[in-house]
Amino acid sequence: MRNIIDSIIRVLCTAIMGIMVVAVCWQVITRYVLNNPSTVTEEALRYLLVWTTMVGAAYAYGKRKHLSINILLKKVSAPVQKIVDIGVQCLVIVFCIVVMIMGGLRLCATAADQSSAALGIPMPLYLQLSAGRCRSSLSSTPLFLSGEDVKGG
Repeated sequence: MRNIIDSIIRVLCTAIMGIMVVAVCWQVITRYVLNNPSTVTEEALRYLLVWTTMVGAAYAYGKRKHLSINILLKKVSAPVQKIVDIGVQCLVIVFCIVVMIMGGLRLCATAADQSSAALGIPMPLYLQLSAGRCRSSLSSTPLFLSGEDVKGG
């Protein structure tokens, strides 16, 4: 199941990046060639960038390819590395639940009756923040429970 979700996320991020490249090219053409910048592409790019960031970060975390500072961790024994990694996984799960998911849902409730200026889409699209962090929590939980992907083991 996890491989299917990872494949879907990988394809989604790739598609969004492709759309962003085309939209940026269109934005440059409308701004500098036609002297009439497109406001729709500017706002769409902003949303797509947030989506790519949140979903891509969750994907990278699930694959354990995220940025981490482990210079001190490499100097301790494997059992200590495992304990620290499990502690970090617990902290990530708590952070995702409290800050990102609950905070994201609260933000959606606050912006429920607003719509974006150029695109006219509803602002609860901020749900992407919660969706991305839910994915991080889901990625972290199996790592924590199984211990098979935990570094140092």
